[in-house]
Amino acid sequence: MRGINLESAPREGFLLAYFRDALVFEPYRIEDGVLVFDGCEAFREETPRECHLFDENTEYRMVLREARNDRIESVLTKEEEEGMDPDLLFAEEALVKKEYIREGIHPKRLMIINRYRYTENDSLALKNYRISYCH
Repeated sequence: MRGINLESAPREGFLLAYFRDALVFEPYRIEDGVLVFDGCEAFREETPRECHLFDENTEYRMVLREARNDRIESVLTKEEEEGMDPDLLFAEEALVKKEYIREGIHPKRLMIINRYRYTENDSLALKNYRISYCH
């Protein structure tokens, strides 16, 4: 798969990918270095604009920056948050639209863990976030 570093992603979990005209939200697994999920033609034709591969504890994220002709990759873990000031973490549940849910396969809610920091002016700013899922 072009542009996605599967070695940094959890071995299985959920894929959330944004394309020019499509959104893919599917369970996946990695087998022999290949991303396996209920396919989408968009993956064969183009690199996603943004891609999240996540399980409960880890998220691999790739964001394509066309204007700079590069991409940003991040790996965020629950373990990193354990060492953070709890006052700078805010977890919220987000509902998944019904059109993206197959009963018994997809979670109905995602957990978004927002990571904040203080700026030089002592105001709060969002530093990063990690996507997980609710059971």
